[in-house]
Amino acid sequence: MSENIDSDAFDDLPSTDIEVEAHVHFGMTGSFPLRIAELFFASDGLHIVEYAYITPLFGLGTRKHKREAKTMRSIYDVHGLDEVLLHGDSVTWLNYDTLDRIAVHDGGWMGRPKITISTDGPTYAYRLHGDPDTESLIADIDDSAERHGFSVELVSGVGFAPRENIRQFFSR
Repeated sequence: MSENIDSDAFDDLPSTDIEVEAHVHFGMTGSFPLRIAELFFASDGLHIVEYAYITPLFGLGTRKHKREAKTMRSIYDVHGLDEVLLHGDSVTWLNYDTLDRIAVHDGGWMGRPKITISTDGPTYAYRLHGDPDTESLIADIDDSAERHGFSVELVSGVGFAPRENIRQFFSR
């Protein structure tokens, strides 16, 4: 679809000029319904865009989650971060000063990779569903971390911490 769109036609639109340093594509969070999200480590902070609600029967069963993620990826590729921010159902912006730690769990031998963002307040956690290359992802996020003063670490395993998950559930 995006190959038929002339992206030069959009050059005159207003822009926030936020530079994206690292992009985490196709994360999912929640229990019922699940929410799909994109994470953008940008020049002004971390932007978390949640944009679709997925239920097991009518979402996962019909592959709605894959269609929604592919569509949002196309929006980002053609129009950039500004348009993704407009299309999100909810947008969370985190100043880098509030980040304690970013943990990227490799998923172990049976799970999906996961990214956990620990802040002064709530914790945000997203299972990564495309085909993430965790080493490249960590390298990209680490470059941003060096510029903005937060830490990133690779953690082995699925990243399930029952106490933290309960705290996260009640903090939203």
